[in-house]
Amino acid sequence: MKKSSIAVLFSAFLSTTAFATNTVADHSQHMPTTNLAASKTMMDDSMAAMSGMHSLKLTGDPDLDFIAGMLPHHEGAIVMSESILPTLTDPAVYQLALDIITSQKAEVAYMKQWLASHKELPVAQRDMMANSKEMMTKSMKIMHNMMEVKLTGNPNIDFMAGMLPHHEAAVEMAEVIMPYLKDQSTKTFAKAIIKAQLKEITFMKTWLTAHAPATQKTTATKSMMGHDHH
Repeated sequence: MKKSSIAVLFSAFLSTTAFATNTVADHSQHMPTTNLAASKTMMDDSMAAMSGMHSLKLTGDPDLDFIAGMLPHHEGAIVMSESILPTLTDPAVYQLALDIITSQKAEVAYMKQWLASHKELPVAQRDMMANSKEMMTKSMKIMHNMMEVKLTGNPNIDFMAGMLPHHEAAVEMAEVIMPYLKDQSTKTFAKAIIKAQLKEITFMKTWLTAHAPATQKTTATKSMMGHDHH
């Protein structure tokens, strides 16, 4: 793939992300609904889509490790959103799910083209001290929080409570590896992920505080403490 085509894709992704985050609207009252099966399927599908992260082999090329790790993570968010979308009743939650699908599909396309064109660093130039391992460790720890989400059977609440730690994992991955990235386009991509997902994290925390039962509110409160420095 030519670098120029990647530049075009990246430009498209940036504009899509900007549009998506700007369209996250104020939440309105959702209708009560119970669908525990849909919530369980959403979580199972998301975990299956991200299974590739567990077998990822770190190379010492931080740019490659970051993109290769973020790709299945994004695919998990897309699958999670698409799985639960038909059962969502809160307009704001529905819109957020659509925005995640749109923006992260654009990012997935960018990452796939980047991987197809990227030339691995010579062994002598690889940095085995880069935070690739810490990046994946932090991500896995936060992803474990997803599995501890207590499903309520309300798809709106369960989606928001599950997507919150998922987004936090993406931010952690980008922040930890950022100082080691060598490719300027990868740095720009990482910064865009942090900016877009922090905005959505803030929205999800606010929504959960207003709508979720005590178990999810506790999770959201703990989560706020982790990212208030941004």
